[in-house]
Amino acid sequence: MLNISVVIPTYKRLKVLQLCLEKILTSNPLPSEIVIHIDFGDQETKNFLVQKQYSLVRWITSETTQGPGGGRNKLIREAKYPIIASFDDDSWPISPDYFQVALDTFAKYPKAAVISAQEIRRNSRQLNQSKSDRIQEVSCFQNCACLIRKEAFMQTSGYIPLRYAYGMEEADVALQILDKGWQIIEVLDLQVFHDTELEHHASPEINAAHIANTALLAYLRYPAKYIILGILQVLNRLRYTLSQGRWDGILKGILLIPNLLYKYRSQRKPVTPQTMQLSRKLAKSSR
Repeated sequence: MLNISVVIPTYKRLKVLQLCLEKILTSNPLPSEIVIHIDFGDQETKNFLVQKQYSLVRWITSETTQGPGGGRNKLIREAKYPIIASFDDDSWPISPDYFQVALDTFAKYPKAAVISAQEIRRNSRQLNQSKSDRIQEVSCFQNCACLIRKEAFMQTSGYIPLRYAYGMEEADVALQILDKGWQIIEVLDLQVFHDTELEHHASPEINAAHIANTALLAYLRYPAKYIILGILQVLNRLRYTLSQGRWDGILKGILLIPNLLYKYRSQRKPVTPQTMQLSRKLAKSSR
């Protein structure tokens, strides 16, 4: 087994979690542990795991709602090993050697804090495509398909514990990681299947949260000279939402912004202008 901790936040999704665990446990070599965060109010998952008694699997719970980001904070602190493999409860590695390839890549790139794997969703055209050996530096990653050095993550303030973290979760930590002088690399040879088509993104609650979170990210992390950019990004999010016909949740999202910014005002810690420049440069070059 490899010195890797797998972490998975979940909430009342037994069928997908079962498939996720079964797929991960077919890996060769295996990680050393799989740690699951069961969010507040979910007794079903705990009962399920007690009954199944999966090898390598242990779990932690919370007495208050953490959301996916808050759950990942607790999971990473709880993890025993220096490399964290992050999945959603409906994502898993495609190749059995996923964890070995990841460890080998970290050894070759000592300044890489995060490896972003290639996410392949249900019904994706990429599903039957061959792998690529391309490795490039990027500006962000996705928690459903990445690996993180625990050392680097612990230098950040972690994820904001939002119930719906879309537009905030990874982007926030990615900026903090770049600000600490680490790299984020995309490794297309590592592939993760994500059993979703993102249809839930059209829900009014997520629509509203994504709008408000776009403003929160700018408020917490952008230096003063980039605040105008943050405002433009909120407007661009509104434009995109309207173009998709997602009217429900727009007004709620706008109205959420003042209270959300006030609630997390103590966490405002902008990155440097140089980090913002680097992030934007990487985002453009990796498109």
